[in-house]
Amino acid sequence: MVNLGYIKQLAMRAKSVVNDARKNMLSPDAAKRQPYFSLSDVEEITGLPYIRLIKSLKTAVDDEGPLPQGFTKEELGEAGSGLDGRGQKRFFTATEHCRLIRYFSPELTRPKGAPGIVIAICNYKGGVTKSTSTACFAQALSTFGFGKVCLVDLDPQGSLTNIYGYMQILDVETSQTAFPVLNGTTNTLKPNVRPTYWPGIDIVPSDPGLQRVESTFRKDIETYGGISVMSRMAEPLDQLRKEYDFILIDTPPSLNNLTSHAILNCDGVVMPLPPSNLDLSSASKFWDLFIESCKELGITNDDTPLFHFLKVFPTKTENTRSSRTVLGWIKDTYGRYFLDILVPKSAAVATASDAFGTVFDTPVRGAGKKTASHDEVRNAYLDITKELITEARDIWLTKRTESN
Repeated sequence: MVNLGYIKQLAMRAKSVVNDARKNMLSPDAAKRQPYFSLSDVEEITGLPYIRLIKSLKTAVDDEGPLPQGFTKEELGEAGSGLDGRGQKRFFTATEHCRLIRYFSPELTRPKGAPGIVIAICNYKGGVTKSTSTACFAQALSTFGFGKVCLVDLDPQGSLTNIYGYMQILDVETSQTAFPVLNGTTNTLKPNVRPTYWPGIDIVPSDPGLQRVESTFRKDIETYGGISVMSRMAEPLDQLRKEYDFILIDTPPSLNNLTSHAILNCDGVVMPLPPSNLDLSSASKFWDLFIESCKELGITNDDTPLFHFLKVFPTKTENTRSSRTVLGWIKDTYGRYFLDILVPKSAAVATASDAFGTVFDTPVRGAGKKTASHDEVRNAYLDITKELITEARDIWLTKRTESN
């Protein structure tokens, strides 16, 4: 017989083991380390010759003063130990990297005064790299020079929260999540925004208690009306739009009210979809359930705009007959909404996840050495992020045209 007392003991042991695992994977200081960039990274993003960057860096000045000159590996000490093979002598923090991008290619960044872009990352099924993809998009955006990215973790499992350095069973309480906004207690997320180890990327963390909001949604919808309840995130997100270039929402692996809430308050939806029969079937159910949710909210007109863009991209792809066949079906299903950029199934992703990280992170103990597989995954996420940036620029251009 399994009694309540045993479950309580089990819960305590689970927390202890997770805490020990974090210390082991992130030793010696049990904290994740910020990344560093080289001028080669700036060269790759801006397209400017390396020699020109070197010369300009010595004399260039922006609104903050002289441009940062970077650090040598020796100056970084142990923090520079994972920078082998980058081929450069000086390195810059993520904040400094974004500053260099803004200076050398200001046209690549968010126009002054333009609202940030809200993107919901969704899938009906778990295990499709949804949270990992959300984390990678944020880091890729930083790599492209967007220095203000906010993550909103609406998945009670909290994988995204864990990736960004906060263990939800150790570091987060339900009142510190989006729960107060979703249950109608407050109209701002700002007090619950936390900095992460990656400069410029902040997060509203998740906690298992976030699931409790599901039990109140139905009652609130009946009392206050569906559109009213499902718009609770609108004002809080508008507040974040003023401060951040992008707001990325990670959703639960199901189509519940949390997911519907994210979709109905975003500019675009992104769906990672492995090329397998089970995942393809789950995705079709996702859209059926979403249509049903819209009906319940009174959204029945086929011409009703929901979001600006939809992107479906394949993850965990393999060079097998089965994978290629299903990939063709996915292309046929989603047509122009399909991104033909493959994120391969890779041990590099699993290894990084074991170290509470992604392929964009500076290697930490236990993460292993970078491999061709690592770079292939990283480059795929960079290419997908370019597509998201293109959509964002179209939105910014439209809004600027409308304001004029």
